[in-house]
Amino acid sequence: MSIAPRPPKTARGKRVLAAKEPKLVENTKKTIFTYGLRSTEMLKALFGDWFGMTKPNSVNLTRKKEILPFEDSEPLEYLAKKHDASLFVFGSHNKKRPHNVVIGRTYAGQMRDMVELGLESLRPMMLFPAEKNVLGSKPCLMFEGDVWEADPVYAQIKSLLVDIFRGPVVDKINMEGIDHVISVAATDKLILFRHYRINMKKSGSRLPLVELEEIGPRANFTVRRRMEAAPDLIKLSMKTPKGLKAKKRKNLETNALGDTLGRVHMQKQDLSKLQTRKIKALKPLKRKAGSDDSAVDEKRAKDDTASADDEE
Repeated sequence: MSIAPRPPKTARGKRVLAAKEPKLVENTKKTIFTYGLRSTEMLKALFGDWFGMTKPNSVNLTRKKEILPFEDSEPLEYLAKKHDASLFVFGSHNKKRPHNVVIGRTYAGQMRDMVELGLESLRPMMLFPAEKNVLGSKPCLMFEGDVWEADPVYAQIKSLLVDIFRGPVVDKINMEGIDHVISVAATDKLILFRHYRINMKKSGSRLPLVELEEIGPRANFTVRRRMEAAPDLIKLSMKTPKGLKAKKRKNLETNALGDTLGRVHMQKQDLSKLQTRKIKALKPLKRKAGSDDSAVDEKRAKDDTASADDEE
């Protein structure tokens, strides 16, 4: 399924299309939340909480659609392109796969990769009386366990969750701006999703006393199916544009300690013109005008003869 391009008729339409065009620095990744023909209240509660945690970089589509992501991904590709979103969270329910959650991402209008999870239990955010995080604040993401790096399945899940919840990419952040933590732990069979609020209290020193208070949602998942990205699509999506590549600086290298060393090329110097320290003993003997060089040489010869006789 493809969208036929139509020329814009208004200035606003031109701005909308310009915002969707490829850029050297892309916009913040957007996530769409959508459902299949059948869903459950537990899925709606989870998606509602996740939608609130990812605002304003998310879109919640409540209309149910006949979508089977692993059999036909074109409907999700259409929705992602329509809403200019590269991430999606899809929920469905049936007898074979109850409370089904599919998270994935697209690239250039094509399905890149996705993972299917089973929602085993949920305690929504509304059942936690604690104060919630500020809208649009960046979370502190924490993945507990070595399996997130060792196992390729869990590494893919980690990459997807980071893309969904990290928000805009920034160079610096104020410590007080981080007001909540998303903790994801992996056990033998379950993935434990927890959400905490960070409370900073006075400690009598420069560093505050940090306490965590659970604010929900609290969810447990199991891993079901997954689709890996094609190697050529991975290479294409990871390619750095020429405009963002660092220009190579000539005659510069970095050693093992991280120090930058440079090589300077210079022309051959004329040492006769080299400025040195002036010493009186090295100055040439000044001669008076009209003095005879031969007389000076005879005087030096006499002095040398007299010194030789003294030595004998």
